[in-house]
Amino acid sequence: MIRNNKESTFTIESLPANKEWDKSIAQEHVHDFKEIIFLFSGEGSFLIDDELIKLKPNTLFFIKKKQIFRIVKGIDLKGYSIKYKNEFIPSAGLTYKSTFYSKLNGYISDLKYIHFKKKGIENIKTHFYLMVNEYEEPEGAFTSKAILQHLFMGLMLKIERKAREIVIDTTEGKMGSHNRKRYTDFLNLLEENFMSNHNMEFYAEKLSLSRRKLSDLVKEFTGITAKKYLLNRVILEAKRLLAYSNKNLKEICFDLGFEYPPYFSALFKEMTGYTPNQYRKMEQQK
Repeated sequence: MIRNNKESTFTIESLPANKEWDKSIAQEHVHDFKEIIFLFSGEGSFLIDDELIKLKPNTLFFIKKKQIFRIVKGIDLKGYSIKYKNEFIPSAGLTYKSTFYSKLNGYISDLKYIHFKKKGIENIKTHFYLMVNEYEEPEGAFTSKAILQHLFMGLMLKIERKAREIVIDTTEGKMGSHNRKRYTDFLNLLEENFMSNHNMEFYAEKLSLSRRKLSDLVKEFTGITAKKYLLNRVILEAKRLLAYSNKNLKEICFDLGFEYPPYFSALFKEMTGYTPNQYRKMEQQK
């Protein structure tokens, strides 16, 4: 069901109804994207890295970037796979004051899967099929990509709401729940200010933390420092602006809070391996 082979940031495919992993011809494949498996019915098992997970109907499975995923055995499977990169998620409005992005990177990251009761999955399926119908529109249909992006963001927010319920129920009363709130506060604060303020002292002061404690807090949840997390967010936004806007490099540089385009270009190349112009040209050729 791949609608546009050139669209490398988002695809939807049906799961194979019956499949068994053939070890003799298997090759290791590491994801360079994120994936959500919607399993509505069927039985069997998935392997995510080295963990074997038994399939349950009405379950969403989350495969992170760099993980290895395969269907070991599937019988009468009915469901879909969504593969996506963060660049597909639209920038959150002209003012960049929305906390959508931080919400999309919150509680889901703590879970490998979510199992829904029948009533819960029906709500998700209704929204999901709206997205599938838009995905099946002819390539080039008026505003189709924009509609698809926002339907996907809405779907992710619904899933994130359920993930939040699960995580809060699991961590309620534990010491870690306080750090979880602080971490979420950091994500929200960063989303509102990352395009104008790259100074970690600003974020630490707003959260009443030392810079060291803030860095340790973010590292606890992400494995990277707060500064690296902020720079990753800035570079992600730069990728979106280069790929989906007509702004020139100087405009993008200033939009992202940099005073000197050469510094921004050097940082972009250091973090991506490409200059901004090389990245834009590469995206235009897809």
